[in-house]
Amino acid sequence: MRQEIDLAGVMSASLLVALASLSARLVIWLPPRRLQAWLPWLQATAAGLLIGDALLHMLPEAIERGISIDQAGAWIGLGMLGLLALECLVRTVGTSSSTAVYARMDIIGDTLHHFVDGTVIGAAFAIDHTLGLVVALAIMAHELPREMGNAGVLVAGGYVPRRAFALSVVTTLAIPLGALLVTLTGHSPWLLGASLALAAGTTLYLACGDVLPGIWPNLGARHRFAPMLGVAAGMVFMWLAAGLEHRH
Repeated sequence: MRQEIDLAGVMSASLLVALASLSARLVIWLPPRRLQAWLPWLQATAAGLLIGDALLHMLPEAIERGISIDQAGAWIGLGMLGLLALECLVRTVGTSSSTAVYARMDIIGDTLHHFVDGTVIGAAFAIDHTLGLVVALAIMAHELPREMGNAGVLVAGGYVPRRAFALSVVTTLAIPLGALLVTLTGHSPWLLGASLALAAGTTLYLACGDVLPGIWPNLGARHRFAPMLGVAAGMVFMWLAAGLEHRH
């Protein structure tokens, strides 16, 4: 017998995660001098968190939901190709923009990431209310540091704080949208696994193809090792978070 849909719980949890993610973006209103000093570290840490999230969270979750390693690899490749195609389009139609391509790609990648987060929350609530709450809290713990890093990516890419925050509002709306879609249409574990693997591919491409290359042009002598140390810190954080999550 199918469990009764807890639509109020799903929407409350997904909106809470969205608000928490959005609150982390307030870092863009730090004093300009301090923010400029932090930008290389925020960008590098964002890349590390993205890589760690894809390899240590999304990919294992995808396999746990029943897709094979071969299928996961195919979906990861498809996700990378899909985001590459979008970047080709962005570079073709947006050449006159004053913002960097990697910042615009970050918005696209973040929206897709948030949508998948929402579908995971919705699917967890469909199984059990308590599980849904636990999953929402786990996603929130991952999102807070990742969103701080992404905020730095947008500012470093040329967005003024007000514009960066407005775009952040739009991207976080994908969380309740994904949760609502899964709740109303039902969920398939295999389809959810494929979506997670697809999102892992877009996340890896975003981190390695856009965010990291965007650091180098503005990297000063004081931040020479920021890329390596920031990426390592982000990956270690995701490794620790994944370990704590699997214990429970």
